[in-house]
This record gives sequence, structure tokens and C-alpha cells, in this order.
Amino acid sequence: MPMPDIHHKKPKRRRDEASERPDAPDYDDLLLLERLESLLEEMEELGVSSLAEIEARIAALHHALDAEED
Repeated sequence: MPMPDIHHKKPKRRRDEASERPDAPDYDDLLLLERLESLLEEMEELGVSSLAEIEARIAALHHALDAEED
């Protein structure tokens, strides 16, 4: 009796149960949530609450560093 050719069969993949649920969050959304939460923590540590404050502090630091070079 000849041996069956097992090399042509694709291995079965185990599906993630969470990905099969229609209400499961999208992985990209979870990554974005993590990035935004990290950004919020860093903003709180730096004492800034808006993009305008960040831009103003960047400009002030650039100005101070340029003044030190002169």
C-alpha cells in the first residue's frame, strides 16, 4: 500500500476566537488607543495640554538653543 502524500496538504490554522466575534475591536484601533494613551501620559508629565502649547515650547527651545550658539 503506497504512503499518502502529506506534503501537499496545507496545515490547519487555529483561528483566534476574538477575531471571529463581530464585535471584537480592530487590532489597529487597539494600537491607536495605546499610542494616544501614551501620548496623553507624556503630555501630562511635560505639563502641556494642547498642541499649541507643545509647538510654543518647541519654538522657545529652538530659540534658546540658537541663542546659545551665537
